[in-house]
Amino acid sequence: MATFTGYVAEVMEEKIRVTPKREAEPFDGIVFHVARPLLDETPLLVGQQVRVEHDERLTRSLPPQATAHRVDVL
Repeated sequence: MATFTGYVAEVMEEKIRVTPKREAEPFDGIVFHVARPLLDETPLLVGQQVRVEHDERLTRSLPPQATAHRVDVL
């Protein structure tokens, strides 16, 4: 497992985009697929600082994508 710490830049249905800085370009950061129960347990808002635990398998798309296993609001 790996972790990525950053700021929520976008919240989509069962996905979030997390960037290393608050000011982000459209393709900055990583898009994480988040299971609905995890999103219901931890409602996420744009601008929150989070730490995402994920597998290290990133896609080659821009921005890269991965599956989140845990999201902690800092």
